[in-house]
Amino acid sequence: MLNWPDYSNTKAECDFELLESDPRRLIDVKVPNEFKELRAMFIQARDEIYEKYNIDEKGIDRFKYTFDLEFGLELYRILNQSFTFTNRDASNDDIWKFLSIKVIPDIVHARHGLSATYYYKMSRRVWLKQIYWYVNLGWQGSYEETFNILKNNTTDTIMNIVERPAEGYNIELVREILKQYNRYNDTSRKILRKVLVLNTALIKSNSPEFFDGGITKYVQHLFERVV
Repeated sequence: MLNWPDYSNTKAECDFELLESDPRRLIDVKVPNEFKELRAMFIQARDEIYEKYNIDEKGIDRFKYTFDLEFGLELYRILNQSFTFTNRDASNDDIWKFLSIKVIPDIVHARHGLSATYYYKMSRRVWLKQIYWYVNLGWQGSYEETFNILKNNTTDTIMNIVERPAEGYNIELVREILKQYNRYNDTSRKILRKVLVLNTALIKSNSPEFFDGGITKYVQHLFERVV
């Protein structure tokens, strides 16, 4: 288990400004000793994805969602299997800011440049937090099943799923929504948005768990209403 440090916005801002002022820090990343193993695992995962899609040659712009999904899956796997990461940890912005700026700023930089929003400045837009929660909310019990139900989505799907809740996630409900959404050929990308809007309206007076048939039937009802 890692001892995650307290990492305030003030500290994050100071360290981020050092990255901005000296880009060499993105090449020679100085990682606290306790987190060197974690960084090595993330770098190996990144390198394998880059090699798989030849991203060094073709550029990451062609593979934005692919990289978000596959690195998100690796992020989820590494933190949960090797470091006993919990949902409480995943809700701690200090951890995501610290990982983004002090452990793998080079990986974040390759995806989003030096935009403070994706490192620390806006909680719901911190990239590592976004892709971790996207995988967590789409988790279907295994790496393969989760990849299969998420692979046809887009970066817009990530934003729609991760950024929408104002009062936390009903994890089992979102997992079922993403599972059933995979059955639709939604080239317009409108079906998911409509389902999420409808759910927001209905859930104020209906508990999915108590719907006739439970969460599965509740979600089926949502899709039937909008398709």
